[in-house]
Amino acid sequence: MTTNPPYELYPDYLNQVFDEFGKKNIEAWLIGPRARDLAAELSIIDAASFDLTVDAALATIESIFFELFSVEPQTSKDDRPKLLTFKVPKTDDDGYVTFNVGPFRNYLPPLRSLRGQNLTGIILDLATREVTVQAFAYDSQGDMIDPFGGALDFADKLIRPVFPVDTLFRESASWLLKIARYVGRYGFDAAKEVRTAADRDAANILDVPRDIWRKEMDKILCGAHPGKGLQFLAESRVLSFILPEIQAMYAFGDGGSQHKDIWAHTKQVVSNSDATPVVRWAAMCHDMGKVWTKQVFRDDKIHFFRHEDMSALLFEGIAKRFDIVGEDYERIHYIVKNHGRVNLYRDDWTDSAVRRLIKDVGDALDDLIAFSKADLTSKRADRVEMIRALLADLQIRVMDVREQDALVQPLPKGLGTQIMERFDIPAGPKVGQLRNMLIHAIEIGNLEPNQDAEVYLSYLADLLVDSNQDD
Repeated sequence: MTTNPPYELYPDYLNQVFDEFGKKNIEAWLIGPRARDLAAELSIIDAASFDLTVDAALATIESIFFELFSVEPQTSKDDRPKLLTFKVPKTDDDGYVTFNVGPFRNYLPPLRSLRGQNLTGIILDLATREVTVQAFAYDSQGDMIDPFGGALDFADKLIRPVFPVDTLFRESASWLLKIARYVGRYGFDAAKEVRTAADRDAANILDVPRDIWRKEMDKILCGAHPGKGLQFLAESRVLSFILPEIQAMYAFGDGGSQHKDIWAHTKQVVSNSDATPVVRWAAMCHDMGKVWTKQVFRDDKIHFFRHEDMSALLFEGIAKRFDIVGEDYERIHYIVKNHGRVNLYRDDWTDSAVRRLIKDVGDALDDLIAFSKADLTSKRADRVEMIRALLADLQIRVMDVREQDALVQPLPKGLGTQIMERFDIPAGPKVGQLRNMLIHAIEIGNLEPNQDAEVYLSYLADLLVDSNQDD
């Protein structure tokens, strides 16, 4: 329980909101990130957003905010929103303070362990927040309510469900993935009893519909700490049942000093990459083929020839299992199969070579460059810096070539062939020189662009005659 006076603890906007709900005898509680900030003894005076749960209907919430600040709720994408978002203009600058406000929640999952528990009001609302670190709140006086020990778990950086864990994974096996999602969101470890129960009941994940597998894995991969979420799934054996190809990397280890730890590398690449499902699925799957392609040669050197192809083959099975189809499938599969392609680039490539890469790779080039940046996990700083510089140079070269190719060509197609025929010149540098002369004449205004070929051939003929006379 905090001892700070609320008017010192809370900013003016929040105090106004609390006061207005209080005048109408409506319970209002601060939850979410700002509640966690307070639990960590951080100031929220300058915070830009606040989450509230209140014992009132949406219509009442809307009218109160209009009375206070003359603001309407932001348009909801859902026809039946569960909360309202208000942007309240600041009085001292051009910014806004955002309030996300919803009615008390009054639903719980139908778990046998919850039968007979008559939870009501704010306690029931907090119980719906699923994990303890989300299940505490502060009232208008700055007093904390914490029925599930969430503040202590938050301080200890532990993820623990609000519900009894002894039977949770047996009654609702999707929680095996939910725990991983929360671990990945906060970067905390699962509590010891949670890890024990998850390992015991991991096989129950096979009872969960595949669409939930996909939905939860997207959230785990796109969390702020995806490596932590994947580690929980591996240690609890859940990966063994839903993604045995990925679990194999966890069991593969680092081979002593023979090669880098592929599992650690994979987690780092996932964390480094853009937080979109397509890129992070590709990051998770890009090296899984190494488990099957490892070769040790006589000089004790290790190679993983064709691991990209093997990874792509394994992904085909994963895609069917998780119903990854259409453009998502094509993009992930291409990145996995070709993730080493742009690493062949060197700064002595000609524009033609860059243009050939753009043509061969097509729309996937930007994905591959972004992925290659995330794939830089070497401990050798000089190597990382070299590759990073090359990738940056490649990006600039690609943009330049694309800009050049986007320009309307001033000369008609096939002019080079006609120059060779008209002036009896073999293919070679001379033809390019004559084309450049025409382009220069266009740039200085001596010729108009996009004329018939005969206009340019006649111009060259006159130039050649003058040149011969000078000789």
